[in-house]
Amino acid sequence: MKKHIIFSILLATVLFAGCKKDDGMLPKDLLTTMDAVPQPTVVQNGGSGAIDLTNLASFQGKFDVKLLYPNDVQPAKLDVVIMKNGNTGNVKVFQAGVTTYPSSFTITAAQIASLFGAPITLGDNYDIGVDIYTQKGNKYLAFPATGAAYGSTGVANQPGFSPTTRYSAICAYDPNVYQGNFVVTKDLWADMTPGDIVVLTKIDATHFSFIYNPSPQYPNGTLLNAQPIIVTINTATNVPSVALQTVGTGWTYDNSQPVKVQTTTSANNFVAPCDKTISLNLNWTQGAGSYTGAVLQLKKQ
Repeated sequence: MKKHIIFSILLATVLFAGCKKDDGMLPKDLLTTMDAVPQPTVVQNGGSGAIDLTNLASFQGKFDVKLLYPNDVQPAKLDVVIMKNGNTGNVKVFQAGVTTYPSSFTITAAQIASLFGAPITLGDNYDIGVDIYTQKGNKYLAFPATGAAYGSTGVANQPGFSPTTRYSAICAYDPNVYQGNFVVTKDLWADMTPGDIVVLTKIDATHFSFIYNPSPQYPNGTLLNAQPIIVTINTATNVPSVALQTVGTGWTYDNSQPVKVQTTTSANNFVAPCDKTISLNLNWTQGAGSYTGAVLQLKKQ
């Protein structure tokens, strides 16, 4: 037992006697005898956080490629690569032969579409990583077809280590879309018919309004003293809502009671900015009567 303890002490002395505080995780003398794999990181640095399909031209993905341990062994070079939709068989080189760390990059939606030879569509994910070329000539892939990527091993738990970054294609809410003429495509309240026009008025970045106008074929169903219905948009979820509000003093056939409307919780409450549509699950109330599930759907003309 004593012999084993002495051997362990001698081995530790050989490995770490020449270690300096800036050597990184392993002494440089030891690294010269092995094919050490550097630990590059890819981090977003300003610019766009996602690819907005309603304004593709505005997308600018800004990111940095750097080394987690700048004083550790250096790679021979790095290739910046992009994987589409988690498919390791669809990886493209964005920038080959990077040798300066840190290096900053900017990518546009047009560059992404050109790189993959296909337009960007809703729900697409683009992961950016780096292929590593070591000083000994070996290559380690960011997105290998088989086996674990270098960023998927235990090193991923180190503070500050980010082997990849992602840009996703979303349909962000654009308040400028939701104004002007919209065509009725469905009205389960049945006072408007498909093809009727509703005018939306932008209030601010998260609100718009419209007046409910029954079709001319229902003259007795005209809303008296009609007031705008105000719609609020949750821009994080693209879910619209209408708080309980009075929108008139009654229909032509019954003007004795105020008319109120609000949305109720439903999957039928949504805006789809890319399609320029809106759906509201409305609940109408007049006097003692309440009528729910009156879905109103509109599409920009």
